[in-house]
Amino acid sequence: MLKSMKKIRPIGLLLAISLISICLSNCSKAKEDLKKSVALQVMTSGRWIVQEFSESSTDKTSLFTPYEFQFFDNGSVNAYFNGQTNNGSWVGDANAGTIAANFPTGNDTLILLNDTWKIDNSTLTSVDATPSNSGRTAVLKLLKK
Repeated sequence: MLKSMKKIRPIGLLLAISLISICLSNCSKAKEDLKKSVALQVMTSGRWIVQEFSESSTDKTSLFTPYEFQFFDNGSVNAYFNGQTNNGSWVGDANAGTIAANFPTGNDTLILLNDTWKIDNSTLTSVDATPSNSGRTAVLKLLKK
């Protein structure tokens, strides 16, 4: 009987280690899913304004003064300006810490936002970002209205 108990213990230990590994990987996935969910909720609840925008050390914030932006959980974003709506798309990547925006039919101002932005700092009411594209020098600061 003692011999059979010794054989069971390594198998039991292996099974326990396997179960712990599965639980830990599922916990990581749950944390990742929660992080994505919170980020999506923050972006899609309310309108945003451009608090600051500069490119190549030139302040272009005033171009965005009349705009408000609404992000939707289906990946669309609306830019509101003087009773008009310009439609675009956006994709947030919580793992990479980026947000990509695209206004395919946007005017010269909205086209400035067409890029993948690395989020340098964020709170529930603000986002500071720079282009992930190293060939572009720009600063974007969004503020929840």
